[in-house]
Amino acid sequence: MELKLFWRIGNGAMLAITALVFGGHWSGPTLAQIKPPESEILPFIGTWTAVHAGTPIIVLHLRSEKGQLAGGIQVCGYSVNTETTGTVDVVTDPTLSKSQPINNIKVSGKSISFDWRDPDGDSDHWRLELTGKNDGQIVWVGLPSDVRVQPIPVSKNTPKSR
Repeated sequence: MELKLFWRIGNGAMLAITALVFGGHWSGPTLAQIKPPESEILPFIGTWTAVHAGTPIIVLHLRSEKGQLAGGIQVCGYSVNTETTGTVDVVTDPTLSKSQPINNIKVSGKSISFDWRDPDGDSDHWRLELTGKNDGQIVWVGLPSDVRVQPIPVSKNTPKSR
């Protein structure tokens, strides 16, 4: 009797584990479906740079790590006219910050979104949108409706293969 009860409990547990692992589909584990295919992240890999008046103001480093996007970002001091034009006005300090990690990277077609903590300690939410093979724009996401910030153009330098 005890052996039969154990077998039923074990059998039920095995079915529950199978359902969790396969998500009700017999085609493969659910976890494999969460990670984007390598081909989806390839267009983003490289170093993306925004320049204002000849000075790099944003440098976004993206790489593949275990088949997923990872990276960091550097910025210098610059001001944006958030009341009228929404564009970068002036570089206030041309020195790039040390690289800050980017987090919560989500790929969606021709754009990625990510979070990062800027040198002032603010949590920023940005999106990199591809506009060409080596061109894109950085869009500040989640700003108050009365704050204007235009997309900032960026260009990609692709790592050289040896």
